Amino acid sequence: MNASSNVKSKLPASLEKLSVHDHLCLIYETREEQFAAAIPFMRIGLERGEKCIYIADENPSNQVLEAMRAEGIDVDQYIESGALAVLTKKDTCLKEGCFDPDLMIAFLKESVRTAKSAGFSALRVTAEMTWALGDEPGTEKLIEYEAKLNRFFAKNKCLAVCQYNRKRFSAEIIRNIIYTHP
Repeated sequence: MNASSNVKSKLPASLEKLSVHDHLCLIYETREEQFAAAIPFMRIGLERGEKCIYIADENPSNQVLEAMRAEGIDVDQYIESGALAVLTKKDTCLKEGCFDPDLMIAFLKESVRTAKSAGFSALRVTAEMTWALGDEPGTEKLIEYEAKLNRFFAKNKCLAVCQYNRKRFSAEIIRNIIYTHP
């Protein structure tokens, strides 16, 4: 068994162990690696009765939904019930045309509140972080945002996986991302 196969075989068990307050980063090189973690992360949350939000950027929303369908997730049912939302950077972190860490955390707080009032056990989020490579004002506050998220997750019924494409982010950013994720 090669190292890649060994990691893939351990991934589902590792994802099952995640719970509220967890804040992790996924550093990937290929879409296959990305979806091998992100899609099961969403499936597990849906099966546990959590509200799940996938923030798409690098991949178009329809490709994310197709990847979920390919893994046996009844996307239409979950979207209709409100359990699943696939959003974009314009719906979330760049809604105001710029990035403000505090506004994004306010969005997450409101999403947790809404999820709890709708009867979901927690909020589960995964985000493709390539939006931070854009030239919109505020994207330079990425590391500040990641650090602030740790305080947010400690106090809220929420867990997340931030997705970083190793080929697109500099080594310095990847190092800082690793430092800001517990």
